[in-house]
Amino acid sequence: MDKNNKYVEIQKLIAEAGSAVDFADYGDGISEQWIMKAEERLGFQLPKSYKWWLRNYGGGEIYGEEIFSIYEQDFDTVVGGDIVYHYELNIKNKNYSNDKVVICETDENVFYFDLNKRKDENELPIYSLNDNKKYADDFIEFLKKRISENKQ
Repeated sequence: MDKNNKYVEIQKLIAEAGSAVDFADYGDGISEQWIMKAEERLGFQLPKSYKWWLRNYGGGEIYGEEIFSIYEQDFDTVVGGDIVYHYELNIKNKNYSNDKVVICETDENVFYFDLNKRKDENELPIYSLNDNKKYADDFIEFLKKRISENKQ
């Protein structure tokens, strides 16, 4: 699939999901400045598809499960579902190895970017902590699966 088509497709899926997906309105996302601040603080680049989502939707939940984002608040005081906060907390508490960037914690599973698996165009696959198997090739596929799986 053409890489631009995947963005059109996910926009449509999000729009059609109604109340199941609670993101900011398309275009009301996070500023480029805050994305750069987060990457500087983390010490690595976030995946291209994840940054697209941040810029366009900002953050939010799928079926009540928060997808970690950037809260656009001072990283030394922010709490909650901020990806920088969670990454630093997990390192500090030795919850996960430094190459796992948790993006979503559900009642049944934890999903994370694996920094060791960086692909072309700065993409990272997403893994499931339950079985340490690849869940999605990139963040857009992750969103599609989370929206589709929970519909049942």
